[in-house]
Formats: sequence, C-alpha cells, structure tokens
Amino acid sequence: MKSLRGEVLGIVGGLGPLASAEFLRTVYRCATWEREQDAPRVLMDSNPAFPDRTSAFLAGEEHTVSPMLEEVLAALLERGATRLVICCMTAHHLLPRLPAELRRPIISVPEVIVAQLRRTRGRYLMLCTRGTRYVSLFEREPGWEDVADRVVFPEAADQDLIHDDLIYQIKRMADPAALAPIVRSLLAKYGTDGFIVGCSEIHLVANVLHGGAEHPECIDPFLAIASSFAHAAETAAHGAGDRIPSLPGAMVRASAA
Repeated sequence: MKSLRGEVLGIVGGLGPLASAEFLRTVYRCATWEREQDAPRVLMDSNPAFPDRTSAFLAGEEHTVSPMLEEVLAALLERGATRLVICCMTAHHLLPRLPAELRRPIISVPEVIVAQLRRTRGRYLMLCTRGTRYVSLFEREPGWEDVADRVVFPEAADQDLIHDDLIYQIKRMADPAALAPIVRSLLAKYGTDGFIVGCSEIHLVANVLHGGAEHPECIDPFLAIASSFAHAAETAAHGAGDRIPSLPGAMVRASAA
C-alpha cells in the first residue's frame, strides 16, 4: 500500500478556530485506513487573528482581510499543499480578488453547495452570516439561478438570530448541541425540508444534529469536501489512483424521519 501521492489538503483555519478544527476532524472521520501512515496528509494554519469578515465587508474594508488571506494561502502552497479550503464561507467573497496562482488550487465551498443543490429536489433554509448575505455571495455563484428557487433566505430578524445567537455564540465557545434547537425551530417556522451549511460554524451544528435519532436533511459542503478528499486518500492507499475525484454533489445528509 502507499499513501496519497502528491495530494495534500491545505486548510485556512481559525475563522473561527472551532469550525476549522471540526472540519479537520470530519476529514479523518470520513477516512478509513489499515495503517495510520495511509491517512490523508493535511496542513492547517489556524490563525484567529484575521479581522472579522462580516464587520470588514459591511464597512467596505476588504483590504483589511485580503493581505492575510493571501499570505496564508501562499504559505500553505509553499509548505506543500496542492488543494486549498478556506474554512470560512464569508471570506469566499475575496476569491475574485486573489491572484490566479492562489485562486486555482482553492476548492470553492459555494460552488460545492450549488453542485449539491443540483442533485436534490427539496427546499432548504440558508444558515449563513450577515456578511455573506450582505455581499450576495451565493447569488453571484455561477449556476445559482438554477437552484435559487429551492433556497429560502430567512427574514431580517431571523438572519440576525442566526448570526448573533447561533454562529457567533459558537465562535464564543458555546456548545453546538445547546444551540441545535434554534435550527429545528427555524426549520419548523419556514417549513423547509432541511438546511444549508452556509457558514463553517454551522458544520458543528450539522454534526450534532446528524448524530440524533431524527435529523433533518442537510446540504453540508464541508462534509462533501472532507469525504471527497478522504476517499481519494483511501483509493491511493489501495493503489487505484492518486488524484482527488470530482466532488460528490450528491453528498447530502438525508433525513432520518
């Protein structure tokens, strides 16, 4: 057997730190191996010193975030990363501003969401930050018009609830399990089939809900990326290849109901 040849996942972490740590945990939970030497190789730079992305973008101060993002991406590539994940949805607003050599290796999380939605028929509630809504991140994504009619954006008061009482409470170390009822309440209010992980902190809540006896459907791009990379490592370890396959757009957590 051999380890994954030439493919190293680089994670821009710390935005926030619990979210990127959970994503790394998901990568290894998705992977299977006979020897630990066959597990995926991952590099993560967890730097919580990044300015708050929502505050910066609302103030029109993208320039306070861009240099740090470029620095971390370049450093991960220099250390050997071949594919990159920015573990912050709001920060994807800066992708078009990045130099081409930094942009090419990035796995776009919004792009994965669109791919997942293309393979589903349900209606999903978008759970994202106020900043992501402000910059119309998803609406700018190619192909969004094909899936937009099945995405429900919450009204203003509920968007504030999601941002302040859900996402930013996790950033302040709140227990995701204690916050999961907020998600269930919103799903009942909007009558959707499930929800979209539109923020890396929501990935923690998705993992909590998925562990329950009855869990809602969930479009989770971080799970899809982790599963894809882990599968590539497993395939390479068994001598069947050494490249990351196309991301599984159908990677949706099905409802247990």
